[in-house]
Amino acid sequence: MIGALGDMHTLSSAPPDPARLALTESALAAADSLWRAEMRRTYGPDGVLTYAFSPEAQGGLGTPLRRTYEARRVAVALWRRERQQATRPR
Repeated sequence: MIGALGDMHTLSSAPPDPARLALTESALAAADSLWRAEMRRTYGPDGVLTYAFSPEAQGGLGTPLRRTYEARRVAVALWRRERQQATRPR
């Protein structure tokens, strides 16, 4: 999945494309789901509520939590960029 996110990054200068926006939304939903599952696995059922906005949400270097956090961070950035591109007047 991270490789696909990198591929989308190279396409960000293209004109607005609803299919690409949908793809970034889908990638974001998948990345967020994986990160939330890892937060629950690491911190228990309230992990996201307790630690979502703290440094603990990032996890340590090389951990599954850090990998899912980074994938989610990239997915959010790509989705925001694509959404901004899609809302620009043509």
